[in-house]
Amino acid sequence: MPTMADVARKADVSIMTVSRVINNTGYVKAATRQRVLQAMQEVGYEPKSAAGPLVQTSTLVLVVPDITNPFFTFIARGMEDVARKHGFRMLLANTDESLEKEREYMQMCLDYRIAGVLIVPVGDPSVANLRLLEQHHIPFVLIDRDVEGIDTDLVKGDMRPTSTKLVEHLIELGHRRIAAVVGPLHNAASRERLDGYKDALTRHGIPIHDDMIFQASMTRDMDVSFVEALFTAAKPPTAMFVSNMFQYAHIVRALHHFGIRVPDDVSIVSFGNTDDLASVDSILTAAVQPTYNFGSLGAQLLLERIDGVRKMSTRIVLNSEIVFRASTAPPRP
Repeated sequence: MPTMADVARKADVSIMTVSRVINNTGYVKAATRQRVLQAMQEVGYEPKSAAGPLVQTSTLVLVVPDITNPFFTFIARGMEDVARKHGFRMLLANTDESLEKEREYMQMCLDYRIAGVLIVPVGDPSVANLRLLEQHHIPFVLIDRDVEGIDTDLVKGDMRPTSTKLVEHLIELGHRRIAAVVGPLHNAASRERLDGYKDALTRHGIPIHDDMIFQASMTRDMDVSFVEALFTAAKPPTAMFVSNMFQYAHIVRALHHFGIRVPDDVSIVSFGNTDDLASVDSILTAAVQPTYNFGSLGAQLLLERIDGVRKMSTRIVLNSEIVFRASTAPPRP
């Protein structure tokens, strides 16, 4: 099936110009418009999918694991602001960390010939889903999580060094038994945070114990049974490094259930998910990421790819700011 990219190559214009001609939006010179229409006819491009709906060539799609997580909400806002400024609409797709749902949304992008996709992939296995976009010349940009074997633009945080700094803060307070809770290790973001945790312990000569490291989902049905196992052990942790605030909220509820207080009984550090951490939790010591910029910069890179301006892949790593609050204290004697 011919694509917009085929039309753009035939007419020697950008994909965005083809989109403007099809949707009759924005200014296009009469001669250029005629050249695009002629190219559409020559390559056999029809501006309708087999199912009949109009193509969505002025629409971008944001694919995230869980929109109820504030981290992704702020990304969506950043993307939408840039998209609307440039005359694009935005659709939102929620995968629930499911590869199957992710693939369904990739197929939807093909069926409707979406102009471009900003995606937080489920993880390494997402490579097959992303190949669908590559094969059909649909531009896409990765957010937060890298995927090995995929060469495209990426906007992510400085997760490994920032994780190290968070854990070193606990060590400086005197903690030595520090547990780590990270997401599934099939996604690069979780691995980077775990690596940062291990870097901090190694740097300070603290042994790494596998029974102090836990993988947990980052969805609403997160299993927190490990909390009981940790704090009924002979030597429970005096501190915890948690990879995001979604997990933090679940863990704190479990701690309260067992009468464990923060920071009296256990100190906790985490990554923050919003630019205004105080509005979410007034005591959490956390690394605050510029989440709005994840979306706005990702959208800008995507538009440059759609317009044919960007040829080489770019990796943007955004710095985090650690906000020290009352969730940490020296361990009890």
